[in-house]
Amino acid sequence: MSPRMLRDLDQGGPGWESGSSPVVRRMPIAMLLAGLLVIGLIAVPPGCAPRSIEDPAAVLADPEETSGRHAAAMRMLEATTEPDATSRALKRMIVADGYTVDVRQMAYDRMKVIDPEGLQRLLEIQMPKIDAIRWRERLCELIAAEPWIDMTPTLIRAWARPMPNWVEDPKDRPERLALIEMYGEDRLADVLVQVMLDADPVVAANLRARCWELLVAEGRRDRVVELLASSDVSPRDGMFRDLRTISERTGIIPVNREEIIWARTLCRPENADFLDAASAACDRVPESRRPTLELRDLGVLVAAMRLDPTLLDQDEATLYEGLRRDVDVDGRRLYSANFTGWNDTHTERLREVRRKLDWGDLLAVRIAAESLGIEAVRGHLFRYAERDLLDESTEFGGVISVDDEGRIEVLEFKPRVRRGDNRFEATQEMFDAAYTGVFHFHNHAQKYDNRDYAGPHMGDFAYAEATRANCLVFTFIDSRTINADYYRHGGVVVDLGTFQRPD
Repeated sequence: MSPRMLRDLDQGGPGWESGSSPVVRRMPIAMLLAGLLVIGLIAVPPGCAPRSIEDPAAVLADPEETSGRHAAAMRMLEATTEPDATSRALKRMIVADGYTVDVRQMAYDRMKVIDPEGLQRLLEIQMPKIDAIRWRERLCELIAAEPWIDMTPTLIRAWARPMPNWVEDPKDRPERLALIEMYGEDRLADVLVQVMLDADPVVAANLRARCWELLVAEGRRDRVVELLASSDVSPRDGMFRDLRTISERTGIIPVNREEIIWARTLCRPENADFLDAASAACDRVPESRRPTLELRDLGVLVAAMRLDPTLLDQDEATLYEGLRRDVDVDGRRLYSANFTGWNDTHTERLREVRRKLDWGDLLAVRIAAESLGIEAVRGHLFRYAERDLLDESTEFGGVISVDDEGRIEVLEFKPRVRRGDNRFEATQEMFDAAYTGVFHFHNHAQKYDNRDYAGPHMGDFAYAEATRANCLVFTFIDSRTINADYYRHGGVVVDLGTFQRPD
């Protein structure tokens, strides 16, 4: 029975014969509903009687219940409890794991009637986190069909966030298709620009960064370049002011949210000296190479200037031939992680990934290999790995940098949280140091004979994809040997070889 029919019955409106008893018309809704349920139970043939519902909230909280019992419990709860209790139960059904799509939509439809503002707030927070792919697709269809224009920013946030288990074409992401349904594909870039410009620079900084990220991902880098040059964007807009500075001084355009944060951090007063050094290094790079530079290259360029400025004068062929001699010797054994069960493989031999490496990669690998050739650096890394091996609550990690005097630094950072011996959670302090550093690094030091875990694995690739940083991972092969791997976004890995513990 629909809510409208219940209201009609209570008021003696449509659905009743003109001679209906006034006593019946004044009967409370809850009593009416209970009576109807009893009548329904009596009419069911013996042996087929459904289980009674004594606690509708408990039924709704159980994803294993049938959709019919969920529907009955939903009606009972709404008729017999406070609206807030019903709203809480429906919200859980919309976002919690385990519910079928039809049950979720039932809860969604009811929430849209009784508490649309609560539903919008719920989806603003939870929709980007929903992992149930079919429900996420249906949810996007419902929003687009209305169309629910106020949900545009939420669709953008959800679209920008990686969706677990999504293996289809990124162009078919349900949030993107919903926005196209609502606005048209030819206006998609315009919508992203408008939302970015309309959003509050402080309160909605993340949303603005996501709009920027999606414009670049959509192949509309030209639009963000236009915005950086546009006089229509206020010079008091902090994000655009900082990104203009980075673009003017280095020629680099950030591509995602993390790079926007990175670029803005480099514009802080405390990083002025580094930005000056990075700008000077970029000026030394030949014009033909500058379009390929990324933010991750700035630390490498500054390190090269401090270690050996002539490195910046070497072309790709020269850098590669030097690395072939040092890290890709014929017959050298490679250690790599076991990807059994992941339907994925990654080539790590330098000569086999050469076509994926740009000039900045080759320079980064050169600096990494030379740093590991320094006994004091290796000694620090081995001592850190030993402490990591003894601590089973987390992996250890940090930053490798080059100071103003050209000395290699191994900077240690405690994990943000401890979630087990096969995971390292970086702190904001580590990120702040890495913005002006050269490499993020972590250890695979669960045991001495750890060769099956040598090199980055799926979680490490996801980290590199999100941060777009240059990364290193160090793995124990035995008590006196570690294996080192360089990796970055795009699944690029270069095995740097094995390094011995200093005597």
